[in-house]
Amino acid sequence: MSFKNEPQPKINIEDVEEAHTEKVLGYINNPKNLGTMRNYDGKGEKTAKVQKQIVTIWIYLKIKDDVIEKASYFSDSLGGLIHAYGSALTEIVKGKTIREALWIQAEDVSANLGLPETGFGAWFKGALVEAIDDYNIYKSAPWKKMYEQKC
Repeated sequence: MSFKNEPQPKINIEDVEEAHTEKVLGYINNPKNLGTMRNYDGKGEKTAKVQKQIVTIWIYLKIKDDVIEKASYFSDSLGGLIHAYGSALTEIVKGKTIREALWIQAEDVSANLGLPETGFGAWFKGALVEAIDDYNIYKSAPWKKMYEQKC
């Protein structure tokens, strides 16, 4: 959950905008796991400043027996690199246990795309951690789900 007075990380897009690999272009043209999720088990949200614009991303997780079965992402600004990082991260975490997903580093997401880490990987990793935290809250106190209506 994001706080309004929290400093917003700055994404250095200039370092990656001309370095689109074949995999990045593939995800830009055919995003994987794009969209919100109904009946999710965990939702994470992170906001950052991208090219003078404040952008929010959401990561949704469907988890069974501590294994991530489904993952999706959404953003209020669906730029190309957001598709690439969102697609890569959600593909990486599918089938992983919660513990394994937490071990994923920002650099791993960027490396999966053939890009250097410039802030996008950390941004998406932060949203993943929040989604896992959200899942753990409801797992430890399932009655709380009754008080929050999920999309």
